[in-house]
Amino acid sequence: MKKIFFIHFNEEELKEKIQPLKKAGYEVNYHFNTETVADFRDNLPDILAICLDRLPSHGRRYAEWLWEAKKRQQIPIVFCGGKPEKIIVVKEKLSNAFFCSNEELLSVIKKIKTT
Repeated sequence: MKKIFFIHFNEEELKEKIQPLKKAGYEVNYHFNTETVADFRDNLPDILAICLDRLPSHGRRYAEWLWEAKKRQQIPIVFCGGKPEKIIVVKEKLSNAFFCSNEELLSVIKKIKTT
């Protein structure tokens, strides 16, 4: 079972967005609070999913942190949602990530091969 860590800075929306992932059998941990830092260093996920609908620069920084260490660069990052002008900025910095709409998230995650 793939472990997914999902970041979205709205708790209510986040809980809606992770339901299809949980129903599909994924183990989903998450973070939504802008006043605390998500700490998953000791329990790295198989996939990091970040919703760009709210505070996309915050989500981008989590992705940059994840991939700054060579040992974590094999963890796929999936960005979902977001305004086109914000997505362009993230794609320029993290071009190896996956990008999709919120509706496509589950199907994209299903296609990702993890080690």
